[in-house]
Order: sequence, then structure tokens, then C-alpha cells
Amino acid sequence: MFTGIIEELGTVEAMTPGAAGARLTVRCATVMADMVTGASIAVNGVCLTAVDPPPDSFSADVAPETLRLSNLGALRAGSRVNLEAPASASGRLGGHIVQGHVDGTGEFLRARFVWGTRTGGCACVFPRTSTRSWFTKAPSPSTASA
Repeated sequence: MFTGIIEELGTVEAMTPGAAGARLTVRCATVMADMVTGASIAVNGVCLTAVDPPPDSFSADVAPETLRLSNLGALRAGSRVNLEAPASASGRLGGHIVQGHVDGTGEFLRARFVWGTRTGGCACVFPRTSTRSWFTKAPSPSTASA
């Protein structure tokens, strides 16, 4: 589980295609503090499993479906990525509790500021076809017939 708060910007060292997806290697420092082989790491919000983490980078095997359904498939050497280590039950849980598992993607069309809300913020607009797929697990009355 993750909080969704970015801890560090890493740099892609390599994205090496393989028979079953690709191996992503990312240079970083902060999130390496207690990383071991098998640890979870969120890369651009996608949960991956670290393999062979040396002191200043880690690698992760990325499945074809993840490459297809996330922005990880567009990464190249030199790309910057958002990194987050998993949340600890004994630590502070700021932000949100998120899994980082990819269910699908949508095309971002625009954002508008939302006035009069308690916290302000932006409303993000996605194409109707993308938004529809997000409600297949738990439709609400206002979107079920959309």
C-alpha cells in the first residue's frame, strides 16, 4: 500500500525489452534506504517489485499488460519517474491509501478549478468512454446509466 505522496524523482537508466515484458532500471537514493529484493516500489504510481537492488538503483520486471496500460511503456533511458516506497503501518499515513495496481488508463482532456469546495482543487475531465470503464466495479446511481 502507498500514500500517493512522491518521495523522490528517479532517473531511468535502462528499459530493456525481454521475452515477457521489460526490465526497468531506475537510479535513485531516498527510496533505497531499506529496499531489499522483493520489496514493493511505486514507479509513476504503478506498484512494481524490486529485483537486485544495488546501493544507488533498483530494477523491476514489468509485465506486458503493465507496459500497455500505464505510462511505463513510454519510458526510455533518461526519463524522470516519480518514486514512492510502500507505506508502513507503524509510520505516518499522510495523503491517501492507494494500491498502485493498474486497472486501466484514460486520456486527460482538461482540468478546471473547483470553487466553493472545502479544500479547492481541480476537477479532471476524461473522455466518456474512459470514465465509463471506471464505474464497472461499483456504479453509483448518477453514473450507472451514463
